[in-house]
Amino acid sequence: MMNIFHDIAEKYISKKLIAGLEWDIRIKNEVLSSGVAGFKDSHSKDRLEKDQVYRIFSMTKPIVSMACIRLIERNKIHLNSIAQEFIPSLKSLKVIQPGGTLERLKRPITIVDLLTHTGGFSYSFNIGCQVASFYKESNLLNEPTLSLKEFVEEISTLPLAFQPGEGWRYSVSIDVLGRILEVLEGKRLEDILKELIFDPLGMNETSFFLDQSKAERLMPMHGTNNFNELISLNQKDLVVVDIEKTHPSQGLNIHERGGGGLFSTVKDYQLFCKFLLDRNDKEGTPLVSSMMHNFMLKNRIQKHLLPLKLGPRLLDGYGWNLIGRVMIDNGQAMSLTNNGEFGWAGAAATFFWLDMEKNLSGVMMTQYAGRDLNLANEFRAASYSVI
Repeated sequence: MMNIFHDIAEKYISKKLIAGLEWDIRIKNEVLSSGVAGFKDSHSKDRLEKDQVYRIFSMTKPIVSMACIRLIERNKIHLNSIAQEFIPSLKSLKVIQPGGTLERLKRPITIVDLLTHTGGFSYSFNIGCQVASFYKESNLLNEPTLSLKEFVEEISTLPLAFQPGEGWRYSVSIDVLGRILEVLEGKRLEDILKELIFDPLGMNETSFFLDQSKAERLMPMHGTNNFNELISLNQKDLVVVDIEKTHPSQGLNIHERGGGGLFSTVKDYQLFCKFLLDRNDKEGTPLVSSMMHNFMLKNRIQKHLLPLKLGPRLLDGYGWNLIGRVMIDNGQAMSLTNNGEFGWAGAAATFFWLDMEKNLSGVMMTQYAGRDLNLANEFRAASYSVI
């Protein structure tokens, strides 16, 4: 039965949808299936090996969100804290109206708005969103030279898609949150994550900075290097693309963002997943209280804002907790998972999922951007079929 995961991977590789894949799936932290398949890139015959380094893009978001939750437990910030108290430029934000006019905010954006993408921010690839064109014109997703502070200052000049709390839109809100953590702690986001997440969990290979000694282990990117069109359903050839100009791994212009930018490995991210399941650090000491652990995993999206929409896709059956998407109706989602299963993904086809009831955690990674793959759903469904 364990060959099912390798068979799924090989199906996608043989169809030239991905070059290779690495995965690790666990029950009660015991390996259910762990392996690699395919090649490091589409041009070579070098087999993909374990412990490659991957750009995890939006799988950065749950880590930054978790750092914020730890600071909430330390009473340094609160869910109802007001964002503009940390970033004054947010005071000038306005909401775009159907005719293009701008309206003042009815209330300020709060930390929980940022954690749950209900603040009104957006992304350039959100099809049908009235403010997406402003994000695309700004080209912020392809601009690595800005510091996180400068990035958020630019975001502050763009209109919001809706009044805070009155909608849901996948967005740059965790970038804003990351900058708030920097202001709060007086440190770079990298140092905050190292103190609150990486060091306690033993995630020694996760960072915004790719050490030169690890450069050869970085899996090349395939698909597109234009991150303004990520959720386009257009087919992209399986060719290696250079994204060093927009998402550099070396040099001074490091892509340090709250919503993306981390390099990691399957092994490291599985350590983060273990923590999300049992709330313990590498020494077995709880990092968050049982009350907060239970609270942070509950859906925060009101019924009238469902179903969630990501680009052209409806996320039927899903809500959003303080970490990422969460299953609230597996019948609506038509997905073989439990209600309460949660996780998220990255732009280059990285994915993780967790199930508290089954004590199940799964991580899979490749490097392909620009096509809507069903690979993650197949892997997740397979994990339930063998337990």
